Amino acid sequence: MYRKQRIYTLERLIMASAILGSQAEDGPHFLRPLIPMALAFVGGIGAGSHLPGHAVWVSAVAVVLAGILAACILKKRTLVVLPLAFVFCCGYLAIHPWFRKDLPADHVAHFVDQGQWRVAGTVLDCPKREGRRTKFILGAERLSQGTQSAPVSGRIAVTAGAPLPVIQRGDRLTLQGRLRAVHSFCNPGGFDYKRFMALQGIRARLYTQGKTVQVSPAPNAPWRNRLDMLRQGIGRRMDKILSAHSKNSTHLLKALTLGDRSGIPDHLRDTFSRAGASHILAISGLHVGMVAAATLGFFRFVLVWLPPLRRRAWVKRCAAALCVPAVAGYALLAGLSPATQRAAIMVMLFLLTFWIGRRSDWANILAFAALLMLTVSPAMLNTVSFQLSFAAVLAIFLGMHSPLFVRPDPQRSMRRRLCLYGVTLMCISIWAVVGTGPLVMRYFNQMAWIGPITNLQVVPMVGLVVLPAGLLGILVSPVSETCAALCWHVAAYGLDITQWWVATLAWLPFAASTTVTPTWLEMGLFYLLVASLVFWKKRPVRIAGLCIVLLVGGLDAAYWVHRRHAPRLRVTAVDVGQGSANLLQLPGGFTVLVDGGGFSDNSSFDVGRSVLTPLLGRHKIRTIDLIMLTHPNSDHLNGLLYLLDHFTVGQIWSNHEPVDTLGYRKWRTKIAAHGIAHRRFDRLPVDAEFNGVRFHILGPPRNFMQLQAKAPWRDTNNNSLVVRVSYGNISLLFTGDIEAHMEMDLVARHGAGRLGSTILMVPHHGSRSSSSRPFLEAVRPAEAIVSAGWQNYYHFPHRVVLQRLSAIGARIWRTDQCGAILIESDGAAYKIQTCRKYCHEPITAIEHNN
Repeated sequence: MYRKQRIYTLERLIMASAILGSQAEDGPHFLRPLIPMALAFVGGIGAGSHLPGHAVWVSAVAVVLAGILAACILKKRTLVVLPLAFVFCCGYLAIHPWFRKDLPADHVAHFVDQGQWRVAGTVLDCPKREGRRTKFILGAERLSQGTQSAPVSGRIAVTAGAPLPVIQRGDRLTLQGRLRAVHSFCNPGGFDYKRFMALQGIRARLYTQGKTVQVSPAPNAPWRNRLDMLRQGIGRRMDKILSAHSKNSTHLLKALTLGDRSGIPDHLRDTFSRAGASHILAISGLHVGMVAAATLGFFRFVLVWLPPLRRRAWVKRCAAALCVPAVAGYALLAGLSPATQRAAIMVMLFLLTFWIGRRSDWANILAFAALLMLTVSPAMLNTVSFQLSFAAVLAIFLGMHSPLFVRPDPQRSMRRRLCLYGVTLMCISIWAVVGTGPLVMRYFNQMAWIGPITNLQVVPMVGLVVLPAGLLGILVSPVSETCAALCWHVAAYGLDITQWWVATLAWLPFAASTTVTPTWLEMGLFYLLVASLVFWKKRPVRIAGLCIVLLVGGLDAAYWVHRRHAPRLRVTAVDVGQGSANLLQLPGGFTVLVDGGGFSDNSSFDVGRSVLTPLLGRHKIRTIDLIMLTHPNSDHLNGLLYLLDHFTVGQIWSNHEPVDTLGYRKWRTKIAAHGIAHRRFDRLPVDAEFNGVRFHILGPPRNFMQLQAKAPWRDTNNNSLVVRVSYGNISLLFTGDIEAHMEMDLVARHGAGRLGSTILMVPHHGSRSSSSRPFLEAVRPAEAIVSAGWQNYYHFPHRVVLQRLSAIGARIWRTDQCGAILIESDGAAYKIQTCRKYCHEPITAIEHNN
């Protein structure tokens, strides 16, 4: 009987602790103190993150509340609201340093964009290799420029090119480079990179050549540095021993055991993401729980043979106590990511319940873990990993107490219990998807529908084979390399099987889909719907919740239908850096994309995935009816490649001019693979109309390829599609990268009658070789929009072009200064808005009648 109970206790830990769900049979108690305190603290941090600048007033309120609370404590009065208000104020003040604008006078942020600097400082993190570059964070200590030198403070994000000396966390460096401010694209619904870096305390960045870096190793290496060296040494041994296996298996094993995901290629990450198994790559509850289960079982098996402990019934307690160092050690070895911290804290609190003799209350444990982590680092609340980790655990915890959850019965046969464990695992995966689904859709615009099926193989294989074998190999590697090799080979074979399973499911057509971006209101309505259907037991409350969902959801749907189909033309000049992309939303919901921006190497940054997809998702766009590629340069083409794979595309217009680049070859291959209509250029309509908006192709000439022999100036830039879009009295001219020769040709062939436009998309990003005076005189735009990258290498737009545009009376709007630029028109008047609140104009919205 004792052995049976012991085995079941271990099974409970494997199933419950591994997912950090709950086996608290008395159910959740939401009115216990830690839960409202955690919610209040989280609310304060959220308020401070989105409404900064009121720290003085909040401090005053906090002092008053503290005085009232002290008086009430002395009088032994019970309060509920005032303590929560005080905790809310504490949360607001805790996040304030990350968003303060009044930085110290010696902060590096005051020295950016002022030329070359000699920087001295200390490496604060473990450097990460990305190809021939190495990235790390430098704690700045001194800046030098010529004969000037000054002590400074603050963090700098450093990118160093090869060759670079070996550097470690804690080393003191001196290096030379140009300090630049942290800048991010500004598009509706886009990722705010500047805010992301500010949450890490980084306000400046620097690129340096490795040969300028001088290293002074730290005399007393900090413990984090020694831990980094240990992890790197284990990783090198894995690379050596597993050289016969695929590199992907080795990289996956290092991610699962050491928390080192730097070697996992992007395509493998995408495969796991599509299959709904990406959570395996981040060390979290499953990994920490399995370590706790294995060590707890081992120590109980050993200690049960000691009569003194068995007589006092201390076997379980002592095993739990010995398990804590193992969990803490694994968390340190894994790198202490937010998910790892949360899992380690919750498992250790679970083990503490063995000593105090009380049932585990996972709601309070989860609240305590959140409070502890946010007290140490309030900025963690704004990280995606923190939100996904706690959302998954909370959803699993609630789901395990819902009527839909099937709990395994220890009294049944082993076969029956295994079947029930499979059902339990499926339920856990489904509840994890329910909890994290809206967040995944908001941040990644993707939903993996096949995840619960994928995890039926992935979780047992990783949890019961790969992870134990990998960690056992690490444990025995100092003693026997042969035993370590055997363990790691077993883990690698398990990962080979897992990769095959994941890859097989990932590329099923229905495995995953690109989604629109839900608003916070829509996410709240989804969670309210789940609560109304599953958790709330009282019929009136359930009916009230469903009514709210139907009413508010209906209004939200009506808003988006009206917005998409209203008789208005919306044009967004997207901020894609040094490139060009324009989104046109026509009346009736017809969508056109003119170019897609992009970089020469999509592996470094994919504009289609990271910029255009969130923008389209925010506007609830899943179908692009027409893509127009003006010319096949990478800064116009490469951002479209991701969209061809993940969106429904109706047809494509381009001039079909071939170029020998990897991006263009992928362009042709993807169009053929998806069967997208792509008519020859000479068969495109010169004039076309879609839902009341007219498109006029003005250039190049139909026979431009034959004319190239006689006119060498007809290169890729000058052969750009030139399209005039008109809606009522408002017109826009899209010009690609045409230069002065093509501009003169357009003026000669069409004159001011057809070239004249209200808004000009300035040719070639404002290059001085374009925007000639005759061309600008023919177009006579009221507004000129320049798509260029911030502080770009070419110094676009050129000041000569800006002077020419000002001379004809055009107002100039620049994506490098204004971010995305939105033009909205009803055909008679138009309105211009910019993404950045303060651009070059004193107001952000200007209405004009044509």
